Amino acid sequence: MGYKLSHEAEEDIINIYLEGISQFGSIQADRYHHKIEEAFYFLSDNPEAAPLRIELKPNIRVHPTHSHIVIYQIEDNSDLFILRVRHKREDWLSHDKL
Repeated sequence: MGYKLSHEAEEDIINIYLEGISQFGSIQADRYHHKIEEAFYFLSDNPEAAPLRIELKPNIRVHPTHSHIVIYQIEDNSDLFILRVRHKREDWLSHDKL
C-alpha cells in the first residue's frame, strides 16, 4: 500500500515546514517534517488505524500526529489519499479547509 497527497495536502505540508523554519529553525522543521512523513507511512501500512468519521461528508478518517491531524480516505485499491494536514486547534471542519 502507498499514499497520495492532494494538492491541498502538499500545500499544507509546505506551509507547516515554512512555519517551522520561521518559528523553530531549519533543523527542527526537518525533524517535524520527518515525523509527519512517518505518520503517512504508518497510515499506509495501517489504513484503518483511525476510525471512519461517517458523520462527515465525504466519509473521512482523522489521525492525530503531534500538533497536527492527517485527514484521509482509503481508496478502492487500499491506497491512502491524504486530503489535508491541519493543525489540531484549527477549525478544520470548515468546508473551505477540507
